Amino acid sequence: MSTVQQSPAELQLLLDGLCEDRLTPDQMSRLEHLVLTSSEARWQYLTYMDLHGTLYWDAAGAGSPEPLSSQEMPVYVAPEEITPTVPSASKKRSGQRMSLAIGALTACLAIMFFVVWQQPVPVNPPVVTVPETVSKNIAAVIPTERVRSTIPRKHGPPISIDQPVNEHEAGSSGDSLLVQEPKPVLEPKPDVFTTDTPSPSLVSSETVIARINDELQTRWNVLSLLPSARADDSEWLRRVYLDIMGRVPTVSEAQAFLADKREQKRETLVDELLNDSGYARNFTTKWTNLLIGRSSNPQVNREAFEKFLRVSFAGNRPWNQIVADLISAEGNNSENGATNFLIAHLNNDATPATAVCSKLFLGRQVHCNQCHNNPYDKTKQLAFWELNSFFQQTTSVYRQRRDPNTGRLLSGFTELVTRDAGGPTYFETQNGLMQVAYPRYDGKVVDSSPETNRRSELARLMTTGEQPQLAAAFINRMWEHFFGIGFTRNADDMGPHEPASHPELLASLSEQFMRSGYDIKQLIHWICLSEPYQLSSRFSESNRNDDPSLGDLPAFSRMYVKPMTAEQTYDSFLTATKAHQVGAVDWTQAERNRQQWLRQFVVAFHTDENDEKMAFEGSIGNALSLMNGPLIDKALDTSAGSFLGEIVRQKSSEAEKIRSLCLATLSRPPSPSEFSSMKKMLRDASVSHDGKPHLNEAYQDLFWALLNSNEFASVH
Repeated sequence: MSTVQQSPAELQLLLDGLCEDRLTPDQMSRLEHLVLTSSEARWQYLTYMDLHGTLYWDAAGAGSPEPLSSQEMPVYVAPEEITPTVPSASKKRSGQRMSLAIGALTACLAIMFFVVWQQPVPVNPPVVTVPETVSKNIAAVIPTERVRSTIPRKHGPPISIDQPVNEHEAGSSGDSLLVQEPKPVLEPKPDVFTTDTPSPSLVSSETVIARINDELQTRWNVLSLLPSARADDSEWLRRVYLDIMGRVPTVSEAQAFLADKREQKRETLVDELLNDSGYARNFTTKWTNLLIGRSSNPQVNREAFEKFLRVSFAGNRPWNQIVADLISAEGNNSENGATNFLIAHLNNDATPATAVCSKLFLGRQVHCNQCHNNPYDKTKQLAFWELNSFFQQTTSVYRQRRDPNTGRLLSGFTELVTRDAGGPTYFETQNGLMQVAYPRYDGKVVDSSPETNRRSELARLMTTGEQPQLAAAFINRMWEHFFGIGFTRNADDMGPHEPASHPELLASLSEQFMRSGYDIKQLIHWICLSEPYQLSSRFSESNRNDDPSLGDLPAFSRMYVKPMTAEQTYDSFLTATKAHQVGAVDWTQAERNRQQWLRQFVVAFHTDENDEKMAFEGSIGNALSLMNGPLIDKALDTSAGSFLGEIVRQKSSEAEKIRSLCLATLSRPPSPSEFSSMKKMLRDASVSHDGKPHLNEAYQDLFWALLNSNEFASVH
């Protein structure tokens, strides 16, 4: 192993010190020793000094006005301006940098002369920053043998996935945004993920669910927690409908489930909901808000993007394939809906695209690394720009259609384009130095020539084979969706500074998710049938302290109550009241009506920052909007054809009418005490000051109270 391979970080620090003119004589001798004893060190030295000398020379205004390279610089170009730009240094240090430039160039020429005279020069110099394990990174970019495994799936057709044979293809070490925490060594447990010989096949759902239950029970024992009782059918039914379908069940759906006496009815219902179009719509809404936000963008075709997601979720496409499409998409954003993801984030040299890809697909917050190293985890500023370099060939262009006969302008579209550009990305460090970054992902370096489609390479590296980080990030977010909190406090930030509450369980689920072929419906099946998901939200003294809002990691000994999102509130309101008979014959028109209603809450609740959590939180503004809005007026309408009108006019007892209203809003019949209170309320409200009966108004008051209750507005 050469000297530079043993200490790449030391060489980088010495080079930085040389450019800043702060090396001691001993450090200068050490730098000379490294450069003279290693060909790799010599090339890193020459590349480094050539780059910084040229940048300082140009920054001082003493060089040629021509760009640093004849190649097009890989920077984001706005649709109306396709002019390459070159990064520049701060003008206030130009005099100092002028001196440094002269010194750097002089030293560079001297060393170059010595090296050329002393030894032959390698034909292919390495990249500027040499990884710690060079041999692994070199092997990582060499084509390796792969085998394909066919994965049968319960909720979709069988798929084939690549399994790497070469160990370097499975991942390599390096100073990367994707530094993996070492997996914990698990003690073998009987009949749980333990086989004599490793197999790529998926274990049974029962085994996966048993592992979830076992891990959580172990945690409860350690913390001396007694979990809450099992949720009754009404509580669980409403929860699973809201989580999977995004709405409460209808009266008939609730009645059918509560009357079902089969032991396996919960498992049966989960599978039925996963095959319902409401599942695809709900998760399309969730991921649309996450990927492109709620606020409108004139360049983004929201309907086309929703169609892409809706078709993907309905067909149960593997998660890694969905991610690959989002990263590598090209073309017309009306025809290829996946292109709208990157179109929404290409501003500011694609730094938002870099951050959102890492956050949503890898569970790592890296936006701070744009300007400096992250002091809380292992990620470096260089790693951010190495990931950003994958997007530097990409731009979006707005195009206008014309009628071929009349020449009149028609509707336009945005096109996502990959430009024929190559070369590195340049960025400025905190101390004002300009540095270079080449496209690298998880220690794997990608050719930076114009012939390479970097986004396609990133999609391949991020999604093919086994990708523990991709799987873990998705599982953590899905766990948060169903339980209100993930294994980490923040699903967007899974670094070493955010320890997981159940690291062994997260690792096991990630492994099984990959073995399933990234099967989303299978993962939901495991979660919804696990023991913690069956628990009630009611707590006791034995698990009162299991409260993540107090700052502790969750133990999931009870179901945490979470507020409905704006979309859940709207869809549940329509389901419960039939207040808005949309009249639309297709999904697109129905979604337009829905978005029109939701826009008022995006403004009212300041959710225009693309944060899907900031929706409905039981605020006064929310309550007033709902209580006094046009939807509540339609909900309380007792005319012929309305839901409340049908309840009031039906030939049934008062008890049956009260029960129907409770099933419609709360998905449960009233308790004996609630029933007595509601009967009294109806009697008191039905007689006004004029002494005449006003039964319709009495039922309107009752229905209004149920719709505005905390129980209706929460998922528990």
